[in-house]
Amino acid sequence: MNTNQIMTVKIGNFGILEIGHKTMMGKVSQVLEMGNRNRKAKNLETIALKEILRKQYLWEFIISRHTQLLRNSNCGDSPHLKNSCSTNDFNLDKSSDYKSNFIKIQSDYGKLKEFKTAEGKIQYGELIKQFPTLIQSKKGKYGGTWAELYILLKIASMLDKDLEVEIYRVFIEENLLSLRNIGGDYYKELNIAINTLPDRKNKNNHGIYIQIAKQFREKLEILDTKGYNEEEHNAFIQETRAKWLNNLIFSIDTELVTSYKQLTKILEKIKISSN
Repeated sequence: MNTNQIMTVKIGNFGILEIGHKTMMGKVSQVLEMGNRNRKAKNLETIALKEILRKQYLWEFIISRHTQLLRNSNCGDSPHLKNSCSTNDFNLDKSSDYKSNFIKIQSDYGKLKEFKTAEGKIQYGELIKQFPTLIQSKKGKYGGTWAELYILLKIASMLDKDLEVEIYRVFIEENLLSLRNIGGDYYKELNIAINTLPDRKNKNNHGIYIQIAKQFREKLEILDTKGYNEEEHNAFIQETRAKWLNNLIFSIDTELVTSYKQLTKILEKIKISSN
């Protein structure tokens, strides 16, 4: 199972945002489109991405977010900081706690001077390369500029306040990303549990993993198995998925279910509704 599924999240009546459920990286162009559409409706001038990327306070925010992740991760434990230990100037003690790290690690905004032209303009193209886990430019299927959720929220605040508060509501109140993470973790645990069933031990169960995931999607009335529609992003469905997966894992671990045949019968009887 893909560890970083791209979710398509509905942001109220503003539009949609594609975002990775583990990396929290989303498409900047979609935030820009939503914000500028609302600006036009308010008779305000639109704002181009390059104008936003030239703002020093955006990069001060990105540096602060990077520093926060370093303090929390002990240098590299976070998925956002795969390259941080080799690219930052801090010498961390991995046994130190957050309070100790807070004192040791401080944001260095003076480094921004290295990425300004003689006229004082931000060289955002070069700065983007310094924070690949927070903001990056991609090519191919998922091309464009992608940024971590915190940065997306900052950009939304620079565009339109109504959009900003709606994105906060969706990701904080509905708790989408953490619930999707829970569901993803339970899928992996269920797959491991299936491997312990007497009739599935030492066998290639990859096809079974896919079949069970498909059955859950059908139970959740998600017909498009290649992506995630708006309904899946409803917090109730995410919570319900996690609950049932956990129940199945428990049933196998306690030997209430001792064969794949039994497991499929239970799956057939499960009733999941978003109503």
